[in-house]
Amino acid sequence: MTILNADMRRSRSYAAPASSDWKTRSVCRGEFAGELADDFYSTTKSRKERARALCVGCPVIVECLNNQRQSDDAIYRWGIGGGLDPEQRRALELEELLGNVPNLAMARVLVSLRWLWRLRQLKAGCRTLEGMTAALREDGLFVDVVTVRVAVWWSGGQGSRMARLGPGDRRSWRAQLRDDYVDVIVALHERGARRADIAAYLGIPSTNGAKGVSDILRAVTETGAAA
Repeated sequence: MTILNADMRRSRSYAAPASSDWKTRSVCRGEFAGELADDFYSTTKSRKERARALCVGCPVIVECLNNQRQSDDAIYRWGIGGGLDPEQRRALELEELLGNVPNLAMARVLVSLRWLWRLRQLKAGCRTLEGMTAALREDGLFVDVVTVRVAVWWSGGQGSRMARLGPGDRRSWRAQLRDDYVDVIVALHERGARRADIAAYLGIPSTNGAKGVSDILRAVTETGAAA
């Protein structure tokens, strides 16, 4: 996202970049700047999707994402940038905290016209990002889970780290956290991650998710104290 809107949420220094600046090649400049600028800061799902659709077709989406992440505040983040919303950028930061660094060039390949249909097919048919990754490797692509996750986000999917429950599995998401994700929650907490950010990493709503993460950590602490 390189657009500036009327509220000037970013520095004015971005408004007139040098001719060699990558921002001059972004899709969200020029004819789109006035009409769609506020879509990048909207909380409305349809407008966010419209902004993200522009990002996916942008030749400098990788540069934009890297730039956006450098300017993100540690706590307060806003707007679609480089095709990702604030929660997704938080999740990506925690992925890297665990040593999972995406290949953004390969993520772009996955949302290209040649591969996007396959990505959507796998999103519908696989319960986990790991399952999608395995299938794409069988297709001959050298990809890892976090790269696939970024591509899923770019394509408008949720890209949750939590598995989609199978037929007959009636657990709540809180029960699923307790049963399957304690280790990663503790690992991220020990690395200094905030509870809301852990929820973003897992792909659950930040408010309820942060409460669920807090409950897990409290239970772990109480279990440890009792032992």
